[in-house]
Amino acid sequence: MKRILPSILLLATIALLSSCNIAGVASYLTTPDPEQEALFVLPNVPTVVFVDDRRNVMHPVRLRRVIAEEVTNELLKREILSTMISPRDVMRVSATNDKYNTPMPVGELGKAVGASVVIYIEMQAFGLTSDGLTANPRTTCNIRVIDVRNREKLFPADSAGFSVTETMKHVTSNRVTTSSDARKLAEELAKKLGVAVGEVFYDHTTGRLGDNLERK
Repeated sequence: MKRILPSILLLATIALLSSCNIAGVASYLTTPDPEQEALFVLPNVPTVVFVDDRRNVMHPVRLRRVIAEEVTNELLKREILSTMISPRDVMRVSATNDKYNTPMPVGELGKAVGASVVIYIEMQAFGLTSDGLTANPRTTCNIRVIDVRNREKLFPADSAGFSVTETMKHVTSNRVTTSSDARKLAEELAKKLGVAVGEVFYDHTTGRLGDNLERK
C-alpha cells in the first residue's frame, strides 16, 4: 500500500500538469490576435503613392516601383480607397522633370497626375547585409500624406514624417552572396515594406510572440 500511494500521487500530478498545459493551449488558440488600429484614415479621393530615393539607398531603381505598387495594391484590395493612380505615372513625371529642373514639389507631382492626395514615401535605408556575408535585410522609410489641393500635410503631425521599418529574419547567407538570389531577396524586402506602409492606413492584426516565424 505504501508503494501504491506515491505512484497515485505521481499520476495525479502528471494529470494536473497535462490539464494545465491543455488549458493554456486552448486559451492561446481562443484568444484573438492583438489588433492595431489605423494610424490615419485616408480620405477616399484619387490618391497616388510616390517613393522618393534622394539618398540613393535602393538598387536597382525599380524597387521604388515595387514598393509603391505594393502599397497601392494593399489599399485597393482592402477597399480603403476607391481610386488610385498608377505609381508609374507619377514616377514618369518625376523622372522627366528631374532631367531638366530641380525636383518638383510633392504637391505638384500629385497635381500633374490628377491626384488629390499623395502618399509620399522617403527612403532612409535599404540593405540586405551589414558585412557582405551575413544576411540581415532591413529597410526604413518616412511617410507623409499630402493634400494636393490645399497644399498641406495631413499625416503625421511630426514634420519629419512617420517612420516605418521592416526586417527579415532567418535568411540564409547564400541569399546575399549570389546576385540572382540577392535580387529576389531585395524585391521581397521591398514588398514587405510596401505592406507595412499600407498597414498604417487600416486596422490589422499584429500577431503574437512566436507566430509567423520566417524561414527563407
